[in-house]
Amino acid sequence: MAGNSLLIIGSRAYKKSTVRALLEEGRRLFDMVLFVPIDKIRIVSGTNHNKLLYKDKNLAEFDVCYPRLSSKDYFFAQSVLRTIEGMGLYCPVSLRGYFVSNHKYYTIKVLSDAGVPVVKSSLFISSETVKESIKEFGLPVVVKTLGGFAGKGVVLVNSAKQFESILDTMQLLEGVVSAQKFIAGKNSDVRCYVIGEKVIAVRRTGRQGEWRANTSRGGTAKEIELTREMKEIALKATNAIGLDVCSVDLIETSHGPAVVEVNFMPGPFKKFLGNRITKEMAEYLHRKALERKA
Repeated sequence: MAGNSLLIIGSRAYKKSTVRALLEEGRRLFDMVLFVPIDKIRIVSGTNHNKLLYKDKNLAEFDVCYPRLSSKDYFFAQSVLRTIEGMGLYCPVSLRGYFVSNHKYYTIKVLSDAGVPVVKSSLFISSETVKESIKEFGLPVVVKTLGGFAGKGVVLVNSAKQFESILDTMQLLEGVVSAQKFIAGKNSDVRCYVIGEKVIAVRRTGRQGEWRANTSRGGTAKEIELTREMKEIALKATNAIGLDVCSVDLIETSHGPAVVEVNFMPGPFKKFLGNRITKEMAEYLHRKALERKA
């Protein structure tokens, strides 16, 4: 394929405004840009080869691939990413990075092992562990499903009885949940967009009466000056998980910034930041395309 080319693979539940912004920025820089939802892709395997196809187009011909996939795409997405890793094009997301960042507890475990400051977390499945968990974290405590996003699957639990009810419900769904220490008095956090070696810091503040800082729940977002400590934490977390483009959410504690979670497919907060984030993403991917050509 002549020139520089960018492939964007979208989730089955992709957000149209984000895709439009990425395509707009990508077309300023790349000679060829193609967006393909993951459910339009098929994988073909034969002796000594694997192909990723969209209609009859071989997607290995692109220089750069940016997969923006959610936990809803989990099983097929793993196969797609595994195939991409053998294709020779640049991809800012590793299979391992996708796997780890889609598991909220495992993310914290990997970061903890790497010496990254994290918010204390626990993993369990039985309501019999409620008393131990409350003793460990105190009340209230944050309870999360492992694959939640945009503030969904996240509950603030204020009593042992409520805790038991949530776990009983999850057991009916054969679910595993994670508990995380609640940092009182904080309805804001700092989202660090990591794009290669660049880190852009954005403060999210929840709407009045909402303890979660998600903009999807009525919160606001504003770019802020990044501290050296936050940048170091964000880059170390990203490297530990195996991602080149992602977001690292930090909360400020009495002991300094700590990671709450890592988001494999961060929204660009277009409402508050315009095309600032998608522009940086496209420029980074273009640099990688030029490096590949060189």
